[in-house]
Amino acid sequence: MKIIFKFLNRLNKYFLPSWIVMLYDLTILVLVFITSTYLASNFTSEMIERHYALQQITAFTLIFFIISLYIKPHLNIIRYTTLREFSSIVHTLVLGSVCLFCLSVIGRNFPFLAPYAIPYSVIIIQFFISNFILIASRIAIKAIYHSLSQNRKLVRNIMIFGAGRLGMITHEVLEQENRLSYKVVGFIDDNPNLQGKKINGVPVYSENETIIHIIAKKNVKEIIIAISSANTSEERKKQFINCCLKKGLQIREVADVSSWINGNLRKVKIQTIKIEDLLGREPISIDTAKISEGLKGKHILVTGAAGSIGSEIVRNLLRFHPAKVILLDHAESDLFNLHNELLATFNKQNIEIVIGNVADQYRMRTIFENYHPEIIFHASAYKHVPLMEDHPYEAVKTNIGGTKVMADLSVEFGVNKFVMISTDKAVNPTNVMGASKRICEIYIQSLSQLKGIRTQFVTTRFGNVLGSNGSVVPLFKSQIEKGGPITLTHKEITRYFMTIPEACQLVLEAGFMGKGSEIYVFDMGSPVRIYDLAEKMILLSGYIPHKDIKIVVTGLRPGEKLYEEVLSSKEDCKPTHNKKITIGNVRKYNYYEADTKITEMLENLGKESDEKIVSRMKDLVEEFISRNSKFEKLDMEKSDTVKGQINYLNFM
Repeated sequence: MKIIFKFLNRLNKYFLPSWIVMLYDLTILVLVFITSTYLASNFTSEMIERHYALQQITAFTLIFFIISLYIKPHLNIIRYTTLREFSSIVHTLVLGSVCLFCLSVIGRNFPFLAPYAIPYSVIIIQFFISNFILIASRIAIKAIYHSLSQNRKLVRNIMIFGAGRLGMITHEVLEQENRLSYKVVGFIDDNPNLQGKKINGVPVYSENETIIHIIAKKNVKEIIIAISSANTSEERKKQFINCCLKKGLQIREVADVSSWINGNLRKVKIQTIKIEDLLGREPISIDTAKISEGLKGKHILVTGAAGSIGSEIVRNLLRFHPAKVILLDHAESDLFNLHNELLATFNKQNIEIVIGNVADQYRMRTIFENYHPEIIFHASAYKHVPLMEDHPYEAVKTNIGGTKVMADLSVEFGVNKFVMISTDKAVNPTNVMGASKRICEIYIQSLSQLKGIRTQFVTTRFGNVLGSNGSVVPLFKSQIEKGGPITLTHKEITRYFMTIPEACQLVLEAGFMGKGSEIYVFDMGSPVRIYDLAEKMILLSGYIPHKDIKIVVTGLRPGEKLYEEVLSSKEDCKPTHNKKITIGNVRKYNYYEADTKITEMLENLGKESDEKIVSRMKDLVEEFISRNSKFEKLDMEKSDTVKGQINYLNFM
């Protein structure tokens, strides 16, 4: 057995030379021709003109040799033989038989070519027998190779979700790649006309039958999704995946057809299902024409460009052919890596890298003087709730101070549009980070209402972003890779989620809506229970929750909410042309009052305690109530009258 495996391993690297395949084919054809001659004469040698046999065999061999060189059926690798390869054999035999018929007709009409007047019956018989032997031998060789190359102990029974063209291609690829030790035991499809039938010898089942009976009966270990988004809804796909996960199955998906290399079907990509795929939302549609009109030929500055959101915004911007994109961040290594990625992907020279802190007024002024940006996407901010709870100085300096510096310079230098990235944690904030972002919103909106302001200020507000730096998804993934446990702060904690591409597409769309001063609220769908998210990630990784990987509840962190506020509602938001984006009808602040308080806060940063800094924030944002934090005592100092005036909805 070891000798066989060693032989097969060598065979995986080395293929049979094409000249040997051609020699094999010609040998079979000649033997079949001789046999057909005997068959046509009822195996009576007296009826065979033996003195013509050598000339006929020579002519036969020469004709099929020349045609084989033209059609090249011998170049096909036998272990990968498909219908396409079989058709090349048939074409060779058809063309060869036609040539033999022509030669036979000529031999009957010209005496000097009489030796080549091959009986028509011989030509017909050899055509059918040759087809059968050449095709059957290839099938047999392929079957033997695949049978020997499979390690029976490691064979993994799988099913393919989708019996259409993509499903059949996937099955073909899996059949060819026997080193993967996959055995396709069934297709799953909701087409009743296919159910109960077989495709390539593999039965087709319905979803219900698969979930209830087939998975257990066939000992299925994995499901491969091979169906395009155009042929199924995201909700149906999500429900099916959830059912499979509960059965302990591993789920993978065939990548979108557009990602295949040069249309080569053998390059089909099978990838692991990501947790983002389980959000179950329909693809977002944006007004690309309007965005392109607003961005084309413009000088655009992106702050926080090396972050998860900032970098994705940059990637999207470059597709709309701006004159220049200035990437601003203080994270040197991340910015360097992003720059290299962009040059490799877009091969453009309209990218400028700038190192700097948005709170550094002198440095930012220099950047405005050098580049004169026309559009700014302000994504720079500290966002981690527990860290900012311990370091309110940094939250105020960077989040509030940095936003004020960028906004004031935008007005001074006549920037056309300023788009700020905010968060759902700014709604009824319970922590320093959320309160700092709410103060940024207050300043931006109040500034935009001053007379004579050319700059259009736009705020976009959305929730957690799946896969962003520091979010739960990469954290859980890292914990799973280490064997667990997964840690979360509360079993009932829920959050709203978007994917990074979703968030950035909506930011671009919102950036070119309205006339400025609006706070755009994104539709985040339904809230996700983090405990459920952890269980699904464990299942997607091929483990059993609470058995292979444990989940440990650690308790709420300082400033952390159990439930995030609902970002939009019919009563408090106005619709836009994009159903995913609404305009929040938030309370408006007087600019001079807000500016005075914010300026005092920034000027006294280095002189006051953390408690005093947070107290100033609470004075500016009345609805800021600390939770599970050392700053809770500050709320006790508020009078009952002030508490009664707090607007817990943050909308008026």
